[in-house]
Amino acid sequence: MSIDFAPRIPAIAPLAEGLVSRSFPAAQSPDGTPETATEAFVRTVSYNFYHGWKSTEQVRRSVAASVADGRQLHGVYLDPGFASLEPWGETYETLGFDAEHPVGTFVDYDKTLNAAGPDLLPARLITGVGVSPSFRRRGILKHMMTSALARAVSDGMPVAALTASEGPIYGRFGFGVATREAEIELDLRPGGEGFALRTPPTGRVLVIDPTKGREAFERIFAAFHAGTRGSVDRQERYYRHDTAEWAPDDFSSSDKKLRGAVHVHDDGTLGGYVVYSFEGWEAEPTTMRISSLVAADPRSSIELWRFIADLDIVHRATWHTAPAEDPLTQALLTPRTRATRNINDMLWVRILNPMTALQGRAWGADGQFTLTLTDPLEICDGTFAVTVNSGTAQVASVPTPGKQHFTMDAETLGALYLGDVSVLTMRAAGRITGADDADWKAFSATFDLPTAPYCATHF
Repeated sequence: MSIDFAPRIPAIAPLAEGLVSRSFPAAQSPDGTPETATEAFVRTVSYNFYHGWKSTEQVRRSVAASVADGRQLHGVYLDPGFASLEPWGETYETLGFDAEHPVGTFVDYDKTLNAAGPDLLPARLITGVGVSPSFRRRGILKHMMTSALARAVSDGMPVAALTASEGPIYGRFGFGVATREAEIELDLRPGGEGFALRTPPTGRVLVIDPTKGREAFERIFAAFHAGTRGSVDRQERYYRHDTAEWAPDDFSSSDKKLRGAVHVHDDGTLGGYVVYSFEGWEAEPTTMRISSLVAADPRSSIELWRFIADLDIVHRATWHTAPAEDPLTQALLTPRTRATRNINDMLWVRILNPMTALQGRAWGADGQFTLTLTDPLEICDGTFAVTVNSGTAQVASVPTPGKQHFTMDAETLGALYLGDVSVLTMRAAGRITGADDADWKAFSATFDLPTAPYCATHF
């Protein structure tokens, strides 16, 4: 017997006395001048993340990209009247930033997530989360996050997602690490353990002017996004960087070092693109840094690497956002040519509506089980019967567990959701429990996926 289920709107944590919250869209005037509140917000985010103080042109460009993404800005502000009554109020008014600058920042906007189900899933993306060091432990982060999740639930979003600068913060809000990425280095020297592929080249790689690439880059990424489990749709900033409109360290100017190439299949269709820059003759060994490498198919990815390896007098290539699991490793004659220098967590996923989310993902095999979810914010508490048939799941909310029954929390489901980790690993870690007669082998076969997910979009 199934019962009605709807995600619960979480309780919004209160703010300490003297703090108020405000929300507004990123906005600019018709001539491109940022609105005052938006400019102050953008400058505060930059300051909180230890970036340099933005020039007027940098703020203008940043806001234009935020407007294109439809970003919503949520700030916590200090009430000047309250501050004036505090012993530190006069100092703050004299030496601090003005009242338009928030003491807490939080940005959200909507894109899509590929969970390899029937359709791309709507996802509420979260970024720009920061709290002034002078106003910590006053409930600012908890207020902003619970408010954001309440908005997302009210808007019917099945999942929320973020990328984290600090790891310990988000698990308590139900986010789990769902994808990882690798910092890699390729030895491009000929011979020995240098770059050599097992397969002959296909198609052709053409050097391009990246300033002309916007439309092609968007088409290639759309194909990559549609075919890559774990992918999140890209925001405006990527295309500004990949077309050399923004330099990486000063996006008030163009990137004069950026180069680009595309792989063209034998039938004339575009399969992938790479943008890269030379690290300078003083680097030892001479190094090409990959900014983006996006391919709609593995063949194009490998051919773009072949192109990079064939560049004259370049003995090393680096890429800080590569897939943790990459067919390139097995395509090389010597796998150690591709050295992984670090593995980092990348995408964190928060399940909001488990019925929609589970019906929207891929599955390893057909099967049946019931799943009890616990949630510290009570958004998706419940027990759910899942039946997977021909790779598609039907999910119902049920009052009691069934025979093949398992229990986990929302954070664990977020980590499992895209297939980056096995249920057996989570069982060994003590994060999933099962009924005494549970068939763990069958559960693993149904839930787990054969390859690692990959998200190429930071936000």
